[in-house]
Amino acid sequence: MAKIYSVVKRGKAVGTKLTPHVYAGNYFVVSKTRFESDYVRVPDESQLLSYVQQGYSVRMSNPDIADHRSPSLVAPSSIAVAEA
Repeated sequence: MAKIYSVVKRGKAVGTKLTPHVYAGNYFVVSKTRFESDYVRVPDESQLLSYVQQGYSVRMSNPDIADHRSPSLVAPSSIAVAEA
């Protein structure tokens, strides 16, 4: 399964790897806008790449880094793919 990630390119945490944020209900969030009303809950991480290919941004975070515990909406152009 392909896994998506992003690497922070600016700010204090340059080089930090972000991965899809898992919400308490065990789902991920994608959206074409920054508005919560447009969020799509995705139950399976393996579906995220398909949404990215359709132009959706993904909420991503890194719980081990203080500056990135809260999820950020990452644009498709900033998302990379790694084969697992």
